[in-house]
Amino acid sequence: MKRIAVILALTAILGMTACAPAAPSAADQKSACATNQKLIAAEMNLFHEDSGIYPPVADVVDKMHLKCPSGGVYSFDATTLRISCSVHGSL
Repeated sequence: MKRIAVILALTAILGMTACAPAAPSAADQKSACATNQKLIAAEMNLFHEDSGIYPPVADVVDKMHLKCPSGGVYSFDATTLRISCSVHGSL
């Protein structure tokens, strides 16, 4: 009986480790960052249409609970109207 319990426990542990998700690749992180930049840009444009000014990008990022998956910081260039990431650059 103990042998069966040990075998079942080992099988369960091996099954859990085999099903563990892999860490996101660099390409996946860059893609997620690009999606975040598009969302931030859309929100900033909506705000601008309503108020005539652009909000601070940090306020938009906080409001939307977005962050670069690689730990980058988002910024907004009011001259080019582009969002960029300190790690992945701009779109």
